[in-house]
Amino acid sequence: MIRHAALYARLVGARGRGQMQYRLSFATLVLASVLVTLAEFLVVVVIFGRIPHLAGWSLGEVAVLYGLSAISFAMAEMFAAGFDVFPRQIVQGTFDRVLTRPLGAFFQVLASELALRKIGKVAQGAAILVYAQHSLAVHWSPERLVVLALTVVSGTAIFFSLIVICATSCFWTVQANEAVNVLTNGGTAMISYPLDIYHAWLRRLATFVVPLAFVSYYPALYVLDRADPLGLPAWVGFLSPVAAAAFGFLAWTVWSVGVRHYQGTGS
Repeated sequence: MIRHAALYARLVGARGRGQMQYRLSFATLVLASVLVTLAEFLVVVVIFGRIPHLAGWSLGEVAVLYGLSAISFAMAEMFAAGFDVFPRQIVQGTFDRVLTRPLGAFFQVLASELALRKIGKVAQGAAILVYAQHSLAVHWSPERLVVLALTVVSGTAIFFSLIVICATSCFWTVQANEAVNVLTNGGTAMISYPLDIYHAWLRRLATFVVPLAFVSYYPALYVLDRADPLGLPAWVGFLSPVAAAAFGFLAWTVWSVGVRHYQGTGS
């Protein structure tokens, strides 16, 4: 495990240094990432310019949801970039070469890319959380700080697992990019708003099937001291690590099954 961690650090470190060789280009990509997130949040601001509350949530409270989802998704995109381009390996037949190497296929795909430019989106999400803090004046008790830290880590793991599952589908469908966009980008957009505004079946889907609600919604309920409209107890806000572990195990299982049944594209 230690050897793999050291090797991963060397590989992604080289990727990161390579991306920063052209500093102006890298800065432009980071700035573009920041502006995209900022533009998306401005849409939320415009909505609240028309209405004072959304399903009983203020702009500051929605900013907590938005900040948590933005940070988690950006972190997952940064480290799961290899799985984002993985369908290309299947189409080009280069995944066969990965299988002949001594290191595991999952590790090789994981270490093949690093989207360092996503650091701008992480910073933007953090800035939105800071705005929410000033807007709401949340009292950050030790318990709330622990929940916040666990939520960011768990949310990153949940999105990472979702990206892996979507990428693994290309073993059977060859092209999986659209599925990735619908479930990841669409999921991020959905949990940037309170689940109260969605139909009951969609809330249950985001809670019990694809646990995106644990990326932001349930932890935010605990941090903001709000009751859950579905009637779940407050301690559900602590279950993000459990949801992340369960979903991560599912992602690993799906990946293992996909690798075992891989037969090549015939190209």
